[in-house]
Amino acid sequence: MEKSLTKKISKNRLINLLIQILFDVVLKIIRSFNKLFSKNGINVCVVSIHKLGDSIFTFEAINSIKNFFKNDVYILCHYNAEEIYKLFHPQDKIIPIPKEYFHFNDRYLDSRARKILKLLKPRIIIDLTGVMTSISLIFTSKAKRIIGMNRKLFRSLFDDFVEINTNLKSLEIYNNAIKDIIPIKPLIFNNYELYKPIKKILIFPFAGWKSKEWGIGKFIRLAEKINTDYDVEFVFDSTFISNEIYQYLKENNIKYSITKNIKELIEKIKSSDLIIGNDSGPVQIAAFLGKKTFSIFGPTNPKHHLVIGNKNKFIQKKISCSPKENERICFTDGGKSGCPSFECMNLLTVNEVFNFLKTEVL
Repeated sequence: MEKSLTKKISKNRLINLLIQILFDVVLKIIRSFNKLFSKNGINVCVVSIHKLGDSIFTFEAINSIKNFFKNDVYILCHYNAEEIYKLFHPQDKIIPIPKEYFHFNDRYLDSRARKILKLLKPRIIIDLTGVMTSISLIFTSKAKRIIGMNRKLFRSLFDDFVEINTNLKSLEIYNNAIKDIIPIKPLIFNNYELYKPIKKILIFPFAGWKSKEWGIGKFIRLAEKINTDYDVEFVFDSTFISNEIYQYLKENNIKYSITKNIKELIEKIKSSDLIIGNDSGPVQIAAFLGKKTFSIFGPTNPKHHLVIGNKNKFIQKKISCSPKENERICFTDGGKSGCPSFECMNLLTVNEVFNFLKTEVL
């Protein structure tokens, strides 16, 4: 009933208009009041509260910000993303927001997080997050200028605002937030040896949500087909794996390891030659580190989510409800709401993936 009511409200233009006017007035008052007491801040602070893969897609925008302002740029990030940003940004300029400061499923940051931002004495804040979480962090800031993207509802909190456009490719979403003010400086991903022989293969069988996962059973059968010719290893994180699966891998001489944190995951990736996985964070990290990658796509559009570079291959079973050319995800919100059977993943066979992998990647 609650979801039904929310949908009705979202479709009512008059109610939407009234809500927008209310937010415009309130946020404009808050922002104007805060600017009256604006102090001579000295730093540029980028608010980029993302996890794994999405963090990678902000690199080019942040690199452009650093190149443009020429001075210290701080990154306020999700507690899980600190190691990701260390790949290209000085450690002492990365400020992870602790887990206990997040509330309501990471949608809201409390006053302790706002205190962290205040202590950085920001002159300029650039929001590359685009959700309520970042608004809860910056709405009390006395920074002289707030730039960035978010939902239209929060536009009056910004001095330079861009409405978040999720129809763009993942990299372009974050570049779009700043490109009218800051020239985009392309970020060159790490080079790799094009013809370097593949020896070590890592398989990451999980993803950000269930409908993006091909299935661990299929990944195991794929591993069995290539394990005799290559050094294959599954990499698991804190995701629950049954003891039966661990036992099966042991009995069939398929290696596996369990990473306790992002730092261990990155070190694992650095030791490999090829990463196989779903549309997921580990694949994005591997591409940035110059590794060859092979991704299995289903309810998300490869043209919007595929990692940068010509060393990254993918396969996707196209069916009638797959995302169209200009869509980031399928009409069921990428399978998160309303998809009955995940057919785009279920119909993709092990032999299809193996044959593509053998002819196009290995």
